[in-house]
Amino acid sequence: MAFAYIRYSSHKQVDNNSVEIQKQHIHEFAKRNQLVVPEEFIFIEEATSAYSKSAKQRKQLMNLKEKMIEMNISIVIFHDISRMDRTGYSFTIDFYRPLLEYLPNLNVYTTESNEPINPNSLNTKMIFLLSQHESEIKSERALNNLMGVLQQEKANRPGSIAPYGYTQVDKQLVPNQDAEIVSFISFLYTWGYSFKKIAFLLNEANIPSPTGKQWPTSTVEKILGNSVYTGNLTWHIHKGKHKNNVFTFKDSHEPLMSAFELQLHSYNKQIQKEFGRLDTPFLFLKKIRCSHCHQSLITQNGSTKRNGVTYHYHYYICKNCDYKVSIDKVHKRLVPLILQHIQQLALSKENKQMTLTTLRNIEANLKEVICEAENTAHSLFKKLEQAQSIKDPELELHITDMMAKNENMLLTCQQKLTVLESYYLAVESNEFFARFDNVLEYQLDSPEHRLLILYFVECVLISTDQQPLIQYKDNIFQFLEASKSSSDE
Repeated sequence: MAFAYIRYSSHKQVDNNSVEIQKQHIHEFAKRNQLVVPEEFIFIEEATSAYSKSAKQRKQLMNLKEKMIEMNISIVIFHDISRMDRTGYSFTIDFYRPLLEYLPNLNVYTTESNEPINPNSLNTKMIFLLSQHESEIKSERALNNLMGVLQQEKANRPGSIAPYGYTQVDKQLVPNQDAEIVSFISFLYTWGYSFKKIAFLLNEANIPSPTGKQWPTSTVEKILGNSVYTGNLTWHIHKGKHKNNVFTFKDSHEPLMSAFELQLHSYNKQIQKEFGRLDTPFLFLKKIRCSHCHQSLITQNGSTKRNGVTYHYHYYICKNCDYKVSIDKVHKRLVPLILQHIQQLALSKENKQMTLTTLRNIEANLKEVICEAENTAHSLFKKLEQAQSIKDPELELHITDMMAKNENMLLTCQQKLTVLESYYLAVESNEFFARFDNVLEYQLDSPEHRLLILYFVECVLISTDQQPLIQYKDNIFQFLEASKSSSDE
């Protein structure tokens, strides 16, 4: 009995039958040497470079090592030395020597020779060195070709697997039949659905993932985090003499996610950090206060399970005033009022105009703060030079700290200005308020209800002896304003 290891370094090698060729040669070698290699004893490493990844970074190679030890089988067959490693060093250190400790009679073969290899022999070391040199030449040639493509004025996408939702035609990305799935994922995320919930819904609808299997949450997260879906092509060079070069081509192909949706993705993350998760039964979490003491109400989940049936008991509690209120009672009364208010805002032309005016006022204030920050930066730089000239390290450190804070505030305001423009266009084109103009007719889920509350409600005041009071936000875009603390620094 013997094990075998197959590795292919790119997806192209799958198409040109590299795996099948390696497997055929391994079986022929085994037959010549009266060995048996069961199919389950063949470990296949998918699209992994032995030049850029050491032996211990290759999962299947490490699994092979553990299996050989577990089954006490000391024979393993590789197609050729290049399938082991391109340097020889990591293969010897991470695979060969650890195996020798458990399997003293270890025999490592390649299909090119009936004699086992010895990684410590001069001949084997020379072969490894030649393989490494060959890989370096190939890698540099590939990088030069890649740079040639990226340095063209026209946005030509280098040859690689097209992202889910696109097909590559003449080095350009074109939306395919899966594009609407990407857009649907983005839409759900703008409404507060978690990665896990989105994956669950896609699987429930029997929509195959990019691999043709079930959707894991990680795939949903990767799609939402991939800038290619914004219509921009970004390419990072991670190695060689061109290392750390980044090429970005704006509007190189049709986007599947709008700039406005990306801003909603970002804002939803921001409000979850401040107010907690969206997929909670407590829709008013961190938004509900006591009318008497004005303390935030805490939540209590007193649900129980009897005879396999779950009985839900959820409460908002004021510890100061010693009372609790069922969430069902609060939600049933307040949520329809809030949805009605939101729909009225969404349909009001006057509100749209007021919102545009508010955004322009915020923009003017941000520009003023940015101008002040730039003047402050210039002034602080002069003071730093003075501190250095009089050799006052304590003063120099203080000024450096002030410069860092000022720079951070400046960058924050500049980012807010960019985000504001996206929201302004969305309001102006009615893309923003159109999302809410039929909320009373929608069958909304808990995350959607909670998201709307976080968008439009400042807080809710309740008690057991008074009518509840909903305080709506005067400005739903107040998160874009320059903070007073920042401008004062």
